[in-house]
Amino acid sequence: MLRLPVLASALVCGASSELPAYDPEVICAAVAGGAARQELIMRGCLDFQERTRKEIALAWDKLPAPVQESCTKAAQVTGDYWKLKNCIDREAPIAVHAPGH
Repeated sequence: MLRLPVLASALVCGASSELPAYDPEVICAAVAGGAARQELIMRGCLDFQERTRKEIALAWDKLPAPVQESCTKAAQVTGDYWKLKNCIDREAPIAVHAPGH
């Protein structure tokens, strides 16, 4: 019976938050605006956001929880995967090299 609480505790402590889900169409529509090549800009932006999301997803579970939380908060206003990645790039090396890690 002692094993179950230990296992449950390990699962809770080891669980990381999920990668935030943003709607890239919102930010890409703002970027494309009324440009003459709006459709081309929109497609390029959506492609960029998706590639960035996939790159983040590959590393997300390996990031320290404080980095996940801080960067999720930093990017939630804009819903921009690029902003999320920039935050991770800034904060992750600090968290990895911080004392005690």
